[in-house]
Amino acid sequence: MKVIITGASKGIGAGIATVLARDGFELGLIARSEEFLARVKGNIASKGGVAFSRSCDLRDQHQAEEAISSLVTALGGIDALINNAGVVIRKDIFTLSADEWRVMMETNVSGLFYATRAVLPYLKSQGRGHIINVSSISGQVPLAGGSGYAASKYAVTGFSESLFLEVREHGIKVTTLFPGSVDTQSHRQGLAGESWKLKPDEIGKACLDVLRTSAETCISRVEIRPLRVVQR
Repeated sequence: MKVIITGASKGIGAGIATVLARDGFELGLIARSEEFLARVKGNIASKGGVAFSRSCDLRDQHQAEEAISSLVTALGGIDALINNAGVVIRKDIFTLSADEWRVMMETNVSGLFYATRAVLPYLKSQGRGHIINVSSISGQVPLAGGSGYAASKYAVTGFSESLFLEVREHGIKVTTLFPGSVDTQSHRQGLAGESWKLKPDEIGKACLDVLRTSAETCISRVEIRPLRVVQR
């Protein structure tokens, strides 16, 4: 299976890429940092996996379209897109700046929209495909101290679930993932030593399970939470 992953240079995206590559998926990796992308790609290659990468700023529609097109060509096709790229800024309405609001909305919402629009013609023409959008628990319940971030993830949820209704007749699946807090650099908070956080590869395993479902069914929503406090 050929899968493009956005925000693939670190954190959740790198975790997803590592899990899928280990299971034999061929990957197209997108992120802004060429350096970090090269590390993920090199790690995959060192274990016998196949990955291509393109650096771009998904907030720019033309860059997003060019990166998707380039990776589809490199992969020789496309079966799925995982929209993972996102920015987390945990501030309340009194401290969140207008610029920070724009960064989150342009990355978390517009970037996802541009990537989705770019890949849909390929999926529609072949009559099959899968889009997985990484939302958040904060995309379905309020988040005090993070109203801007929650707003961006509520938008991802609304877009994703409406998109499913628009594309299902073309054989295209849409799945919305709702992870709890994930142990990445952008999410680390709380007391040292203990964490109610998921590991990035757990999100990858969820993506793997979803992508392996029957061609005639679609798991449309997946909520993922840690089972217990873990030591970091």
